[in-house]
Amino acid sequence: MNTLLLALLFSVRPVDPVAADILDFAIARSEVVRSLIGTLERSNVVVHIQSSRELPMGIGGITRFVVSRGGYRYLRITLAADMPNRLRATLLAHELQHACEIAESMADDVESLKRLFGRQGRRTGEYFETSAAIHVEQMVRKELRTLQAEPVIKFHH
Repeated sequence: MNTLLLALLFSVRPVDPVAADILDFAIARSEVVRSLIGTLERSNVVVHIQSSRELPMGIGGITRFVVSRGGYRYLRITLAADMPNRLRATLLAHELQHACEIAESMADDVESLKRLFGRQGRRTGEYFETSAAIHVEQMVRKELRTLQAEPVIKFHH
C-alpha cells in the first residue's frame, strides 16, 4: 500500500484496510480515478470509503450523504468487500463520480441530493443513477483491461 500517497489525501479517506487497499490499487492503475480524486481534493466534500459484506443483493457500491458541518460535506462510499480488485476499482470510480457530482453542486443534505440526482439521473427504487457515473465506470473498466497482468513470481537477474 502506498501509505505516503494515501496520507496526503484530505478529501478521500479509507476507513478500513480493504478500503485502503482498493483505493491504492485504483490510484496506481487509473488516470480517471486520480482525476476524480483531484476534483474532490479541490472541493469541500470529504469522502470516507469503507468495505462491507452487508450491501443489498445486486449492489456493489453505494454513496450516502452523512452530514454537512464546518463548511464541509461528508459522504460515505461503501463497497462490497467480496469482489475482485478490478471490479471494486471500477465501482469505486463510479461512486467517486457521484461524489464529484455532489461536489460540483450546492447540495448539502439528503433532500437536496435527491433533487440533484432526480434532475441529473434516474431513480430505480431507493437508488439513483447517472449517465456520468456509468460512463466513468466503463472508462475505468477499459483502463484496467489494458493493464498487463503481473506475474505471480518475479525473477531478478
